[in-house]
Amino acid sequence: MRQGALPVGLLAGALLLGGCGTSPTAGTTGSAPGDNPYAAYETLTGKERTDTLLAAARSEGGAVDLYTSNTDIQDLVDGFRNAYPGIEVNAFRANSETVLQRASQENQANKPQNDVMDTNDLELRALDAQHLLHPYQGPAEAGLKDAAKNLGGWTAERFNAFVVGWNTDQVRAGEEPRDITDFADPKWKGRLSVEVGDWDWYASIHTYLTEEKGMSPSDADDLFKKIAANVKVVKGHTVQGELLSAGQFAVALSVYSHTVDKAAKKGAPVAWRPAVEPVILRPNGVALMAHPRHPAAALLWTDWVLTEGQKIIARSLRIPAAEDVPGYEEPVPAGTTTYSLSKTAENDTVKWNTAYDALLRGVPTAG
Repeated sequence: MRQGALPVGLLAGALLLGGCGTSPTAGTTGSAPGDNPYAAYETLTGKERTDTLLAAARSEGGAVDLYTSNTDIQDLVDGFRNAYPGIEVNAFRANSETVLQRASQENQANKPQNDVMDTNDLELRALDAQHLLHPYQGPAEAGLKDAAKNLGGWTAERFNAFVVGWNTDQVRAGEEPRDITDFADPKWKGRLSVEVGDWDWYASIHTYLTEEKGMSPSDADDLFKKIAANVKVVKGHTVQGELLSAGQFAVALSVYSHTVDKAAKKGAPVAWRPAVEPVILRPNGVALMAHPRHPAAALLWTDWVLTEGQKIIARSLRIPAAEDVPGYEEPVPAGTTTYSLSKTAENDTVKWNTAYDALLRGVPTAG
């Protein structure tokens, strides 16, 4: 969950540090720089792999240390514990900026404390740029969607979909929004919301309008200025979903599909279909740390979360990374235009973060 704008200095500094080739030495793992703590297990498959990892995980202390921003992490933790009784999951959950900062600072101090990272793509790329991640090459990779693989030092475990959601008490049937450009109309004054940290959503929509729809950059800027005149800013997607359900505003421009779907399942008057195009897809991933304290347990967790764990991800109304999950139906309707966040935001983080901050400066806060 992104609960605020990612500090420009933190992410840019992490990427710059990686570009300079700086890498921490091993801390409590006892491995020297360049050593591969996973080497003994990477060629194993099937039951032999699982049995070997389970035995080694027990000998390591019977625990895996996980840093995550996943608000549904407890469901995965419970599922893993049921699959492997006796292997404890020590999960530290915070927003994505905090888990990035914590892992970066610990490794800079040569005292890495976690084995696995589970968070958003931008934070994972920042960690990868610092050479803090180890690419997953296990057998579970074969069952994943192409968009989930070959991402560097991390692998997508699920996808978040940024959608336009609305309160059905305030936006009635037949009046649903059709196009992002509609929200520049003054009739939406004070009825829209955006999330304060969603500069990556803004970058993707802006780039989609210019590269896919032929709008000039200046026209896209003008459009967003008109939209910004109609919005209220919220901090945190969970809060945004709660306020939308409560009717504090009519439309959330950058809400997660699973947030709306979960609220609707509980009876809240919210919807996001028919989808306003484009739906922005962001991969959220799992990553092995380069200097784990429990390498076997880290691999055991990653193998599981990319296979059996995908069923739990689907049940939480997320979009799983696996190609085939029994009984699962993709939430984004067939034929809907989708756009990948990673095509744009990764290219100029500081530019888009700064532009979004400037766009929202002076905009009122909701709630």
